Amino acid sequence: MRQRLACILVAGWLWAAAPGQILAQVGGLGLASQELRALAGGRTRVVWVRHTGDGTDIFARGENLLLFGLDSDDGLGERQLVAGEASFCKPLITPSGRQVVFTNFTRQVVYVVNWDGSGLRELCSGAAAAVWTDPATRLEWVYVQAGKETGQAARNNPIWRVRLDDPAVAELVWNRTPVMPEGFQVSADGRRAVSLFPWPHFGVAALPNESVTELGEGCCASFAPDADTAFHLLGDHRHIMMYSLHGTQRWKVPLNRAPGVDGYEIYHPKWSNYSRILAICGPFRGQGGITAEIHLGRFNADLTAVEAWVRLTHNDKGDFMPDVWVEQAARLLRYTMSGMPVLVPANLN
Repeated sequence: MRQRLACILVAGWLWAAAPGQILAQVGGLGLASQELRALAGGRTRVVWVRHTGDGTDIFARGENLLLFGLDSDDGLGERQLVAGEASFCKPLITPSGRQVVFTNFTRQVVYVVNWDGSGLRELCSGAAAAVWTDPATRLEWVYVQAGKETGQAARNNPIWRVRLDDPAVAELVWNRTPVMPEGFQVSADGRRAVSLFPWPHFGVAALPNESVTELGEGCCASFAPDADTAFHLLGDHRHIMMYSLHGTQRWKVPLNRAPGVDGYEIYHPKWSNYSRILAICGPFRGQGGITAEIHLGRFNADLTAVEAWVRLTHNDKGDFMPDVWVEQAARLLRYTMSGMPVLVPANLN
């Protein structure tokens, strides 16, 4: 059923590496182009938020935040996508790679901005949870949690999906249980989502609005792009628990062995649009998040370990909530709802 939300418009290409190998430390050293391409096998974009204060705003709830992005191929290095400090929560690169969606958490408004920083506009009310492309129409959608509840009770608000090019068009996706938007991710066919229903109950939901299967307990849910595997962060904040969605297998993978993390806690682990690449932030050394940097990792082929790492940021502020887009992954073969294959090009021009 379609409804309308309140909206305001305003102006196999990898190679082997030794487990735990670090390919380079980038960002401040200016090696992002070569090393991100080496890690992911092609052009890569990363977006994240930086806390300008003491690093304690790990969930990006305040306004002392900066929105940063890095493109491995544009030669600009890391840069602010939107000027100035503001409320920037859970930035998401759209499936086309051309735009970034984020939430002003204090206002509970979702925004979208072009990758080059132009075209900033309000999209709709609520909090952005995920982005998705309809494989049949190629239209891009933003999944948003929006409703009357605020604070901790906001988990009771429904999840909608809003068309990126026409935010007046919205469809109800989920209101059967409370749900956390932070870990909400949708499968390529739009029929399933992982999240916390709510914390700490990790599960897979059949969409739209059917049922949820609980798999475990933890935080920071994430869905592999091929929808075959999902994970959540365990309570030690050092390991993830992987789940095969085609059987009963599950296994632990350490994420705190990246050089520079050195065994300490990590947070915000998240798959990119390519199942071999993920991002984390860390280390957390008991001083809030002021020591947290953005790290990208590459899983081995069977997803049992991270075989290589790149450290993206080098500064004395907390960097959180990374999201990663790999251009070659956006060209993978997808299937429409009718089962017909379609090759999706990623054209950034």
